[in-house]
Amino acid sequence: MPAGAIVVPVGVDIQSVVDSAPAGSTFWIEAGEHRMQSVTPKDNDHFIGQEGAILNGSHQITDFTKEGANWVASDQTQEGMRLSTDKGIPGAERAGYPETFFIDDKPLSPVDSLGKVAPGKFYFDYAADKIYFQDDPAGHKVEAGVSPFAFAGGAKGVTVENLVIEKYDPPVQHAAVVWDLSAQGWVVQNNEIRLNYALGAYVGTDGKIVGNNIHDNGQMGLGANGTDILVQGNEIGHNGYFAGIDPGFEGGGSKFAQTTNLQVLGNYAHDNNGYGLWTDIDNIHTLYDGNTVVNNLAGGISHEISYDATIRNNVVTGNGSPTAPWLWDGQIQIQNSKNVEVYGNHVDATTGGNGITLIQQDRGSGAYGPHTTTGNAVHDNVIVDGTPGAGVSGSVADFD
Repeated sequence: MPAGAIVVPVGVDIQSVVDSAPAGSTFWIEAGEHRMQSVTPKDNDHFIGQEGAILNGSHQITDFTKEGANWVASDQTQEGMRLSTDKGIPGAERAGYPETFFIDDKPLSPVDSLGKVAPGKFYFDYAADKIYFQDDPAGHKVEAGVSPFAFAGGAKGVTVENLVIEKYDPPVQHAAVVWDLSAQGWVVQNNEIRLNYALGAYVGTDGKIVGNNIHDNGQMGLGANGTDILVQGNEIGHNGYFAGIDPGFEGGGSKFAQTTNLQVLGNYAHDNNGYGLWTDIDNIHTLYDGNTVVNNLAGGISHEISYDATIRNNVVTGNGSPTAPWLWDGQIQIQNSKNVEVYGNHVDATTGGNGITLIQQDRGSGAYGPHTTTGNAVHDNVIVDGTPGAGVSGSVADFD
């Protein structure tokens, strides 16, 4: 604990402690489970978790009744902001409804009527404030997500480190850390961020996401928007599976939009339902260097409707579907983006989608000119092809 830090024991309202302290204070969050804490910091506040400190956005449920085949948890009044409810994957019910329900840290799938309740699924009757499920709760930890964020607000220069941050219910395209995109200079480092409904972490201008384990979040692992952002040394795995949101809209490991001088360095992005690392919409002067991107379902590294970038020295393997049509699901995919240099990468498509692919479509114009696949250079890569007809590398166009 740094000298002069303000100690925050379990059970204390963290926001009240922050409100009573001057801006730029350091807060030592003691080990244990701090439930349903949502914090809006002041400029330059610093939050450090003692080893074993957990911020948990859910409440634990211990009182149940039985109605026929279903167990019932009553007095569930939480109801979050519903966004992108039309962006669900086929078969997903209540996509965009941020309420979550966990048994032994496993998220159950929501259904939209009482008659569809089955093992592994739950129905939230919002009118009656009840959650119905069939898995026997006896001897198990049962939790329902309540709080929409762990840290938020427009403060500048905030640091959040060494915490477990779990089971918050931010709406689609929002994060447990940081909610407000106007926040600048945030540092999110050395945390484990897991089991949150939408995103784990998101930073703005001068932000850093460094050294975190960001896994099993419902929509996506992390994202960023702004200038001079660093994303380095994170493990980003198994995100995008339980929110029901189409990863083609936004999901998987990461997505960065409207960034300048974004650096994505030395991350391990794996087994996400979507792209591993994805720049989409008006990113310029992007650097992807030294990342390992493995077994992501949509593709590996994708640079889409964006501009100048360097993609170098990455290991990209097993991403995408082996039966991907056209040149989609590239291990490295340049889509309607110009002035990208791709070199020094090890690309292996023997168990995944395609290799290095360049795609030109009619995607209009953006902040720095037309979204054309022009001026790119791909050289000095090692490419391991798949079986005949798979693992394709090259360039294709269906427009101009």
